[in-house]
Amino acid sequence: MTGPEVLLGAANAAAGFTPPVLAPGQYLRRAWTTSTLGLFDPELGVPGMPGYGASRATASSGWVISRSGADYAPADLRSQWCQEWGSPVAGGVYGDQAQGRAGQDAGMQAYGPAVTLFPSDAPYLPESGAEDVLWFFESLPRDPAAMVVWIDDYLGPDTQDWAEGKVGWLLIGLLSQNVGDPEMRAAMYRALSTLPGSTVGVEHDGRRTVTFDSHLAFSEVGERSLRRSTMTIDMATGLVTETTDTSEVGEGTIPSDVPDSWMTFEMSVVDSLP
Repeated sequence: MTGPEVLLGAANAAAGFTPPVLAPGQYLRRAWTTSTLGLFDPELGVPGMPGYGASRATASSGWVISRSGADYAPADLRSQWCQEWGSPVAGGVYGDQAQGRAGQDAGMQAYGPAVTLFPSDAPYLPESGAEDVLWFFESLPRDPAAMVVWIDDYLGPDTQDWAEGKVGWLLIGLLSQNVGDPEMRAAMYRALSTLPGSTVGVEHDGRRTVTFDSHLAFSEVGERSLRRSTMTIDMATGLVTETTDTSEVGEGTIPSDVPDSWMTFEMSVVDSLP
């Protein structure tokens, strides 16, 4: 199967999936684990993150920090949500080991300790500005072509050749919340299926991983850089179980199989808050 075919299959699965009906006091729990790459880029002179000033291509060291936690969604998604965060966990270090360990130690301190259950708003995405994910579910047009244009206009100009990539990354972020109207989720998958550069891996335990590659052009130097985003989909439900994002694939000292960010998700219904 091609990437678009798998995404259209995911759209059908999402449209046909009946979300759990929550009884009073129950919550939909989205358990997550996230791993984030930090970098020391000599050109920047201080620790940073890919895409936020630091570059994988020129970094002299890199490190990974992971954290787990959970979001608790109420039956009425506009009611009070809750979250919990676990303690940060040190991962791999790449390139200059001493420099990388120092950056990782500083990052662990910045993350802070575990945070027990606390009330929160509906989730926000880094690229969503002042709007939470529910605003997008309520505002997006359901026609796939119109949805792509709407998101492109909302996000505004960006790096050359990243027009489709930024649309895809926002849709992946919204779909990975694993909540929302089934028909809207199906429309998001149909919009994703229209974007170029998608490939798909073999099916594993009923799941498929779709990869989106964008070759970004930097006009000032005429060079091109590969950015790769992936999403793993449960093809029976249309739920997202994993996402990754990797900039400057194959460039620099950081192994190409270490993404900028990696997230996994597991959904369940709980009878009460912990």
